[in-house]
Amino acid sequence: MTLPVLLFQLQTQMTTGAASADMGWMYWAGELLAAGAYSLVAVLLFFLGAKRDEWPRRLLFFLFGVLATMGSSVHFINLLGTQEWLGVLLVVKLFFGLIAVVAAFLLFKAIPGVLAIPSTKKLEKANADLQALVLDRERIEHDLKETQAELERRVRERSNQLTKANRDLEREVENRKSTEKQLIAKNYELVRINADLDDFVYYASRDLKGPVLNVAGLVDALREDLPAGNPEFAQLFSRLDGAVAQINQKLNNLAEVSRIQRPAEEAQQTTVAFDEVLAQVKGDLTEALQISQAQIITDFSAAPTLSYSKENLRSLLFHLLSNSLKYRDPERPLTVTLKTEVQEKFVRLTVQDNGIGMDLSRHEQQLFSLFRRFHDHVEGSGLGLYIIKRIIDNNRGKVEVQSTLGQGTTFFLYFVNHQIETGTTV
Repeated sequence: MTLPVLLFQLQTQMTTGAASADMGWMYWAGELLAAGAYSLVAVLLFFLGAKRDEWPRRLLFFLFGVLATMGSSVHFINLLGTQEWLGVLLVVKLFFGLIAVVAAFLLFKAIPGVLAIPSTKKLEKANADLQALVLDRERIEHDLKETQAELERRVRERSNQLTKANRDLEREVENRKSTEKQLIAKNYELVRINADLDDFVYYASRDLKGPVLNVAGLVDALREDLPAGNPEFAQLFSRLDGAVAQINQKLNNLAEVSRIQRPAEEAQQTTVAFDEVLAQVKGDLTEALQISQAQIITDFSAAPTLSYSKENLRSLLFHLLSNSLKYRDPERPLTVTLKTEVQEKFVRLTVQDNGIGMDLSRHEQQLFSLFRRFHDHVEGSGLGLYIIKRIIDNNRGKVEVQSTLGQGTTFFLYFVNHQIETGTTV
C-alpha cells in the first residue's frame, strides 16, 4: 500500500498545493488534456472499429479503444480523486489496469490475424488481377459462344446434308431393289430359256441320231449296190463316211453338253470305283491307246472310291485321257499318271501327262470356254474342258491346271468328300 499511497499523496499534495501555488494549474491542465486526448482517441477508435467490416480489424480498433479508455479513465480519476475515496479509487484503478492488461493480451493475439489481412495495395492489385481474369474469362466465354454458334451452324448444315444424302440413298436403295427384282425376273426368264434350249438341244440331238443312222445305212446299201474297185466311188464313200461320223460325233457332244447343264441329282450318285470307271474309259479309247503306246500309271489307294455319278466320272476320265492322247508329244512315249488323295473336305484326282503342254499365260482365261481350241494339228470339238468344268462346278468341286509348254499338263479335280461333307449336292 506504500506506492498507491505515495502516488495519491503526490496527487493530493499537488491538488491541494496547486490551488495556491503558481504551478498547480499545470498539473490540472496536463491531466485534463491527457484525459481528453485519450477519450478522443478512444471515441475515434471505437468509431473506426464500428466502420470496419472484417472482424480482425474491428477487434483491433476496439481493443485499442479500450486501452485508450482505460488511460483516460485513470487521468480522470487523478483529477477527481480525494482522500476520502482513496480505497475505492485504488480498486477502480486496479480494475481498469486489469482490463487494460486483458485488452493488451487480446491485442497481442489479434495482431497476427490483422497482419494476415492483405493490404489495400495488395487488395487493389488482386482486384485488378481478378478484373483482368474476369475480362479474360468473358472474352473466352464470348469466343466459346461464337465457336458454339459456328459448330451449331455446321451441325445444321451437316444434318441437312446427311438428311439429303439419306433420302438419296433411300431412293438409290429403292432403285436397286427395283433393278434387282427386274434382274431376278430376267434371270428366271433366262434360266427358263436356257432350260428350254437345253431340252431342245438334247431332244434334237437324240432325234437326229435316227436319220443320221439311216443315212449311214443308205450309204452302206449304196456301197453294196455299186461295183467295187472304182477309186472315185471309194473316195466318195470315204468322204461320206467321214461326214456321217462327224455329224454323229457332233450330235453326241451336243447331247452330252445338254445333259451336264442339268443339276446332279442325289439318286444319280453312287459309290463308284476309279479303277473300274477307268477300265471302261480305256476300253472306249482302245484304238488310240494302242496307236500311242501310252503308259497309264494309277494309284487310287488313298481314295479308291467316290460317291458320284458314274456317268459324270466316266465323262471326266474320258475327256482327260482323250486330251492326253490327242496332245501327246511325238518325240517321246506318252505317260499318263492318275492318282487320288484326300485333302480336308475334298478328294483330289490328279491327272498328269508329259504331252506338249499349254501356254497358260495366254489361254488360262479361255481354257474352259465352249468351243475353244488351242492346238490345230489334231481334230477336236473344243468341248472336252468345258464339259469337265461344268460337271465339277455342278457338283461343288473345283478344277486347277498346271501346264508347261514342252513338258506336259496336270489337271487337279477336287470332288466333295461326302464322308465329311453333309451338305446337299448342287
